[in-house]
Amino acid sequence: MKRHPRHKALIALLCLAPCFAAAQARTEEWVDTGRFGAEEPDDPGASPAAAKGLNTDWLYLGLRAGPSLRFYTPSNDTPYTGNDTRSVSVDIALWAKLQVLSFLSIQTEAGFTWDNASLWAYTGTVTAYDRYTEDYTALSFQFPFMVKLDFYPGRFRLSPFAGAYYLLPLRKIEASRSLNDDKESFSYKISPSIGFLGGLSGAMKFGPGMIIIDLRYAADLGEFKVEDTRIFKRSMISFTVGYEFGFFTKQKGGRP
Repeated sequence: MKRHPRHKALIALLCLAPCFAAAQARTEEWVDTGRFGAEEPDDPGASPAAAKGLNTDWLYLGLRAGPSLRFYTPSNDTPYTGNDTRSVSVDIALWAKLQVLSFLSIQTEAGFTWDNASLWAYTGTVTAYDRYTEDYTALSFQFPFMVKLDFYPGRFRLSPFAGAYYLLPLRKIEASRSLNDDKESFSYKISPSIGFLGGLSGAMKFGPGMIIIDLRYAADLGEFKVEDTRIFKRSMISFTVGYEFGFFTKQKGGRP
């Protein structure tokens, strides 16, 4: 019996259907296994920052160091009317940071500071005068406590911060007083002081940890006191570079 052309087409489609099904299954397998450049589906609970290696742990420990520009303003309790306000020092600090939330962290530090202030005054007339100079050198530990807000633009973490610090002298302050060419040396006991600070830090994933860049301003709320005399008030701008490691990994995807 002669078959109608439509019947022939239907029989051909039925024969080819298993081939199409097998090809479709093979294509889905390639996509699932990453062939054709397909990526694995995103974890809906994953943190974008965690994918960049920026927010994966609860605790971070680090070390930073760099130059610090110091400014000293003479107290009204002293006879000095001028000062060499700019003095460059080096700040070195260890820190520990607790990641409370993905966007909020608290940080405390133990930093070594070195101060070298120079104050001066002139007495007499323009043609006959004496120059008094007093230089101060102090070594201290600075213990800041800061609150940081963490943002994650691109492959970086930016963290504006603010806080306060406690300044603990390591020894007596060394003073050198000069009158024209005559010089005398003294040492005085100084009292601890407190201050405030604020700034911005940036982080980028590098190796097992992160590179840190820190820019901050800090100023004493009180004045350096020698015995019962206030001598100067201090402020500083510092730029330091450091490295930090993370500990106590969060759940998969950086979820808290």
